Amino acid sequence: MLATNPVFPEIAIIERIKWAGLEEDCFDFITTYENMHFCKPHIQYYEEILERIGKKAENCYMVGNDVEEDLIAFKLGMKTYLIEDYMINRNSKKIVATQRGSYKDFYEFVSKL
Repeated sequence: MLATNPVFPEIAIIERIKWAGLEEDCFDFITTYENMHFCKPHIQYYEEILERIGKKAENCYMVGNDVEEDLIAFKLGMKTYLIEDYMINRNSKKIVATQRGSYKDFYEFVSKL
């Protein structure tokens, strides 16, 4: 599942996925402005995703590098992993994350699951 901010149409999001060296088929669900009603950092964005994928917050991780837009998922009980490489913290918000580290750290973390 790819929870990218749905401010672009599907065709643009798919191109962004390709720029990252991935394929659309890697994801069961991708947020786009055609299929979502809210954007980050609205908590309703994450509630809608959970409803769409049929999961409970406590069984999910939100992984991202934006303190305000990604870590808000924590308020629903979702675990969060802050990628500190290229971290965005526009308003110097207090960082509340279940875990944090570099891309490399995250890769090692996921490899152990």
